[in-house]
Amino acid sequence: MTTPGGVDGQVSGASSTGLRRELGLWDLVLLNVVAIVGLRWWLTSAGGYGYAALPLWVFAFLCFFVPSGLAVINLTTRYPEEGGIYAWTKHAFGDNHGFISGWCLWTNNLIYFPHLLIFTVGNLVFILGEKHGSLLSSPPFMAALSLLILWVVVWFNVLGLRHARWLNNLGAYGTWLPATLLIVLGAFALWRYGAATPFHAAGLVPVFSFGTVSFFSAICFGFSGLDLGALMGEEIVDPNKNVPRAILISGVIITLIYILGTAALLVALPQENVGILDGVAAAIAAVQEKMGIGFLAGIMALLIALGGVGGCSAWLAGCSRIPFVAGIDRYLPPAFGRLHPRHATPHVALLVTGGISSLLILVGFIGVDVEQAYLFLADFTIVVYFIPYLYLFAAFLKLGLPPTDQGGADPAPDDTIPVPGGRFGGIVVGVVGFLTTLIAIVFALIPPAGSNFWVFEGKILGGCALLLGFGWLLYRRGQRG
Repeated sequence: MTTPGGVDGQVSGASSTGLRRELGLWDLVLLNVVAIVGLRWWLTSAGGYGYAALPLWVFAFLCFFVPSGLAVINLTTRYPEEGGIYAWTKHAFGDNHGFISGWCLWTNNLIYFPHLLIFTVGNLVFILGEKHGSLLSSPPFMAALSLLILWVVVWFNVLGLRHARWLNNLGAYGTWLPATLLIVLGAFALWRYGAATPFHAAGLVPVFSFGTVSFFSAICFGFSGLDLGALMGEEIVDPNKNVPRAILISGVIITLIYILGTAALLVALPQENVGILDGVAAAIAAVQEKMGIGFLAGIMALLIALGGVGGCSAWLAGCSRIPFVAGIDRYLPPAFGRLHPRHATPHVALLVTGGISSLLILVGFIGVDVEQAYLFLADFTIVVYFIPYLYLFAAFLKLGLPPTDQGGADPAPDDTIPVPGGRFGGIVVGVVGFLTTLIAIVFALIPPAGSNFWVFEGKILGGCALLLGFGWLLYRRGQRG
């Protein structure tokens, strides 16, 4: 428990930037779990792969989560400063690449909001009952309600965090209660009724298919987020001790949640009935029907929806600070660095973030149905978000390896935590993480079954080219200024 003066009774020190070191071990553990765990990834894995998703979670854990954790630990203890991937990329490759990595982190959230909001609206529709289920296939309805929720969240954040924090707190409860309930009910259903999706040992072997292989990208994306704590590197108490311990503890918790949650969905529902938008609530309802209690499913769907609203609010508050600071630094127009005269909030950055996300919501529904729009936004998010992860592993290979007799990286500070295995171990971690990230990006470019190949590729590749090109132009403009 963090006390006003520090963590567990310790006095928190000030960082070189004047920020207070407030984040202790359990703050970091909870931050990692909340930032990384997403109930919607249960639906993606269970509905897409069935029981074969379980070894895929393990594979993604070994090839992506472990390398990213080791790289973050090393670079955080080597460069314990604010900015995370942004700062490490600047150290390794210069200001221009550092800006592009930060730009991708911000624009990823612009895309993430529509993706999260569609999932949220899907659970709200579930509350209305089966007779209103057709609304899930109505792009105008889904887009309109997504926009309404987004701008309610934007307004709360413009009023200030003392108002928006209520959305964040409700969202936290809305994430954990349904997750815990589904795992418990899944265990009860298995003991009492058996598995709704029949289990066979052969079903654990993934079958390669271009129609479903992009699900591996979503599984890797479900493990991403360890860089979030590093963005606040100068606000962590004793980072050399707490960062690695937090990653170890949260890694175990996150992996168990994903594996147990995926298994619980398959126990409660036949694989073909795992809905991409309302599957968690539907699974709870299916188990309740067997047990003769029918009042929890609607409540859980509401909590899941509140979790989505809270997640949107939390990420909006965080990501809007990137263009706000960039406006102060003049890489973006100075208006981004303005504060609201009454509420003292970065209202310009918040409104621009909301406006761009609104456009992406509308573009995502052009020429596709609701589920295809959801999958498109998921794949677009993966591609943009993983570009900074390519920078992460590249920066680690340049900065984090022990120097050789012929030179190499600068000597690390004495308290830097090295990757096990020396230079060879570091090369394996960096190369495996980089290649897994690159493969996940390529898999995310494979269109889902039933979608138009050229429309799908044009929207993702064209959108990425526009985002990166616009970011580069902004950097050049700021550099000239």
